[in-house]
Amino acid sequence: MNPEISIVTVTMNHLRLVNKMLYSLFVTDKPKVSFELILVDNCSTDRTVESVRNDYPDVRIIENKQVYGFAKNNNIGAKEANGNYILILNPDIVVLPDSIDTLYAYLKQNPSVGIVAPRLLNPSLMLQPSARNFMSLKLLFHRVFTNGNDDTENAIVRAYLMPDVSDYKPSEVDWCLGAALLFKKDFYMQLGGFDEKFFLYVEDADICQRCWFAGKRVVYLPEARMIHEHQRNSAKRFSKKTLIHLKSYFYFFRKNHFKISRQPTR
Repeated sequence: MNPEISIVTVTMNHLRLVNKMLYSLFVTDKPKVSFELILVDNCSTDRTVESVRNDYPDVRIIENKQVYGFAKNNNIGAKEANGNYILILNPDIVVLPDSIDTLYAYLKQNPSVGIVAPRLLNPSLMLQPSARNFMSLKLLFHRVFTNGNDDTENAIVRAYLMPDVSDYKPSEVDWCLGAALLFKKDFYMQLGGFDEKFFLYVEDADICQRCWFAGKRVVYLPEARMIHEHQRNSAKRFSKKTLIHLKSYFYFFRKNHFKISRQPTR
């Protein structure tokens, strides 16, 4: 019998984080809904594959022969999914009690919703802003100027991070971080999955935008909570990943004729 949810996790030398995520998923806070875990290993050298096979033999592992980007890796996993729903789940996530069941119940009961995302918490259990408005060139300048700092007092960046989004009820948002996103599988496939022209970063904003284009809503569901040990590598000033992040945003701008919104640009 096929599982209801296929969880797709992409990892590359994240053994410590993967172990924490799998322990929460299979031991401490296992969902009630049936699920499978598809782990796409992106050429790890830290013995991730051997460790997971030994400790979690039910995990389905796909081993890449070459390094791919985040978008392509998730699409590889999704194509192998047997579930009716696909949960994109980063390896730096720890699921909390009922988080996956809550996301699943909400999406199942709300057919007008295409993507639902949980509230993310830092390891300290403080709120981690994860619901966002769409980017603009002006905002991108301010984001770079403040070094990607979510704690900045910059008013333009603060508005982008949606500080007033509800802590208690579902909210429509432009997009949410791709650390944890739930889709119906057939809708994910209708969208064509993530855009593989993004190697890393911004593919989450893009797929949420295409969700809106397809006539479905993106919803932030604070009742579902997960811990996200966010790496934020691109926030290190002038790092290689900062340049990759900027390249992804400029592709996103070009793709949308430099006007990003919930409606397609003609």
